[in-house]
Amino acid sequence: MLRHYILPTHEPCQTRAYFFFCVLFSLIISLNSGKVIAQTPDNFEIKLKQIEYIDVNTKEHTYINANSSNSILNLSRNYNHIFVALDDDPSIQYAYRVTGESSLSQWKNTGSEIHLVGLSRGDHELHIRGERDGQFSSNVLQYDIFIKTPFYLTWWCISIFIILALVMFYAFLSLESKLLEERRDRNLEVSNLEGKAYRAQMNPHFIFNALNGMQSAMVLGGEKEFNAYISSFSKLIRNTIDMSSEDKITVTDELKYIRNYVKLQDHRLDEKIILEINVDPKIAQDAVYLPCMMLQPIVENAIVHGIIPKQDTGEIKIKLDLDNEMLRIIVTDNGIGRKAAAKQKEGYAKYKSHATQIMRDRINIFNYYNERKIAFEMKDLFDDDGNASGTKVILYVPLELKTRN
Repeated sequence: MLRHYILPTHEPCQTRAYFFFCVLFSLIISLNSGKVIAQTPDNFEIKLKQIEYIDVNTKEHTYINANSSNSILNLSRNYNHIFVALDDDPSIQYAYRVTGESSLSQWKNTGSEIHLVGLSRGDHELHIRGERDGQFSSNVLQYDIFIKTPFYLTWWCISIFIILALVMFYAFLSLESKLLEERRDRNLEVSNLEGKAYRAQMNPHFIFNALNGMQSAMVLGGEKEFNAYISSFSKLIRNTIDMSSEDKITVTDELKYIRNYVKLQDHRLDEKIILEINVDPKIAQDAVYLPCMMLQPIVENAIVHGIIPKQDTGEIKIKLDLDNEMLRIIVTDNGIGRKAAAKQKEGYAKYKSHATQIMRDRINIFNYYNERKIAFEMKDLFDDDGNASGTKVILYVPLELKTRN
């Protein structure tokens, strides 16, 4: 039979045994924990020595050390060099990155010194960490970098520049359009008045020649010839009046006018005038236009200055065809030629003829309205012996003839 002993301090033996085992257990736990801690590397922190940069406001060198509370770096675009010095510990591998900078956005290994030059404008963050024996530092140094944008590159300044440019461009276009419109209206008005003046000047010139022919027909041809002349003359006057308010006329109407005019001249002359007209079938005579009173002066010059002084049967050939999207009109006569005509002292030439110059001036006016220009040229014709045998006049008119009307 077991007996229960009591220690001298009167404590049961079970109490002493329980205390002994608790101490032993705690000792074992402590030893194991110490062993685990001994197997784990010590945590470490990286330390900043100094950051140096030029402040955008003071334009002076500014320094930040480990004890500084400032973590914001304000730099200008022209002076954005940053020098970072870290604790020189060979066992630590440093790395850094700069947000907002594509070339430095990933971690980049470095030594204890970091140089940042030429960062782009805007906001950036500089992160620095360390690594030792595969263990990253318990802290990461972080600094905010702000590189000031020049005022002329700020959004508000660019917006002002764009608005001002648009306003100035609009004002320029408005002014240019107004000036162009005023200038065009003035030129068109002047051209229109000049065109009417030239037509008014040409009509009396033509009527003067016709009245002279009327006198000759009455004296030389008798009453029958005079009546025929009056009939042709009245038709011609009526057609002239109808055309006085028009700037252009169809080929059909112009050729009718020319036939009537040549018939009128034929009545008053001793020698006959043979008129030959050839029109290219490709020409739509009712849809293609000529300037009014443009062909008549050419025919008139051929009769008055070429055929009449010759005192022989006169021939006038008019040919209309197409040439490079232009209507080409060729008027050929068998007169005495321009040189001989200039020497004539006949009575009919006592006045100065302005028909050719008026026609040239009118061509200049019509060319104001057309991109494809009206052209006019005169050539002397010669026979095989080199003698003058007439004159050829070539007139080019755009198929799409434009006028003020």
